[in-house]
Amino acid sequence: MAEKELNGLRVDKILGILDSMRDDPEFFKAVTGPWKSRVVWQGGFKAKAYMRKHIVQMDEPEGLDASDSAASAHEQLLSAMGSCLTVGYVLNATKRGVKIHDLEITLEGNFENILKWAGHAPNASPAYPSVKLKCFVRADADDKVLREIWQAAIDGSPVTQTVARPTEIIADFEKV
Repeated sequence: MAEKELNGLRVDKILGILDSMRDDPEFFKAVTGPWKSRVVWQGGFKAKAYMRKHIVQMDEPEGLDASDSAASAHEQLLSAMGSCLTVGYVLNATKRGVKIHDLEITLEGNFENILKWAGHAPNASPAYPSVKLKCFVRADADDKVLREIWQAAIDGSPVTQTVARPTEIIADFEKV
């Protein structure tokens, strides 16, 4: 008998993984981290990030004297939130037995004061003071259930919750 699939996930497998997170301390430790990234300057405003076996290019828009050869770090931050929310939405829908047909999440933010980055406003914040999220979904459930799944995705998203709350930055420096 074939294993039941829903939303591209093997239901019994994913439920087993979720139970293992709760029941197996070693598995829990393995999925908790540390998660790592190494970013190497490539000249100009270009950078290359290495994560596990993946490589991501980054650059800035042409208006900043860059080549615009890749998305910027702040665009990738928004995309990371969107990707994490997508995973959370699919996970929570699958746990509830809800079939998803289409799912798209849009994210938008404006810098509070980019002059801090430029060195012209030392007391300002260059951060996004807010990020607008919008979920577009077509799925086999009523509006109430789909909204509950959306809220569960937001509440359970490690990336979104890291951005949403103060996170201690422990910085070190070494001249090489």
